[in-house]
Amino acid sequence: MPAVYMNNVLPTLAAWRRDGHRAALATLVFVDGSAPRPRGSQMAIRADGMAVGNLTGGCAEAAIIAEAQDCLAQGANRIVRYGKDSPYIDIRLPCGSGIDVFFDVTLAEAALNQVLDANAARQPASLVFNLTQRACHVEAGEVTLDSGDTWARLCEPAIRIWAVGKGPLVPLIATLGSAAEFEVIACSSERETLDMARPHAAQAHALTTADGFDCGPLDPWTAFVSLFHEHEWDAPILTKALASHAFYVGALGSKRTAEARRETLADMGVPADVIARLHGPVGLDLGARSPPEIALAILGQIVKVRRRGQG
Repeated sequence: MPAVYMNNVLPTLAAWRRDGHRAALATLVFVDGSAPRPRGSQMAIRADGMAVGNLTGGCAEAAIIAEAQDCLAQGANRIVRYGKDSPYIDIRLPCGSGIDVFFDVTLAEAALNQVLDANAARQPASLVFNLTQRACHVEAGEVTLDSGDTWARLCEPAIRIWAVGKGPLVPLIATLGSAAEFEVIACSSERETLDMARPHAAQAHALTTADGFDCGPLDPWTAFVSLFHEHEWDAPILTKALASHAFYVGALGSKRTAEARRETLADMGVPADVIARLHGPVGLDLGARSPPEIALAILGQIVKVRRRGQG
């Protein structure tokens, strides 16, 4: 059966094990050339062949699932090459590259839970692979290690998006964001807006006043977007978001509105370098007109900033 695409497979792996299933973790640990998926991509694979994740875009997933099943049957970890220089001459990657996949069937439950607990607490953790010994352990925080036979894969908290405002963009960002495996927190003063967002949002909160809004501390894995048409809501809410560690802060509105908003923030004493963090008009310049297109442009900009920085 084909694997279901999923970027973060560790929660599913842990859930399967809790339910009594034997399951392996397959990690792309080396790429020789170009490849459809980046180093560190993972799959979780059960003994019955059910799998989530993706390592090659579909070229070798069936073979990877079969290999994982054999590793589970043997009870031993291994590294297998696919594509260029692979012993499996019938499995070729269209890009002509070679990839090494680490199959782990011995990762301790305590180690797996250590990663999940850290991410739930909005902290990173690292899977450290010893490729020579065919072993993997977990270390707290971000570990920078790539010595040839030892490599660390960073496991970060889920990207969280605060979608705060009114109208159709709030539920649309919740819908599109959840499809991209983002954790969306929807906030609105409109009950109907929250009702539409709730099926796809990790959390949904009612707003009463702008001054009473409290987002708490926003961490470096969080994006914040203000989606109000009544701009008196903007400034009090944005001052809190801009003062945080959020990697992205954006606000809806035209160029004229964006300039007026910056002047208001400056009059409130917000420093110029902090105001410069604000993305507005929000979203990539796609010529978007409809609410779904605008929501897509906003999510595209969030991804771009996350992956490439402000530039």
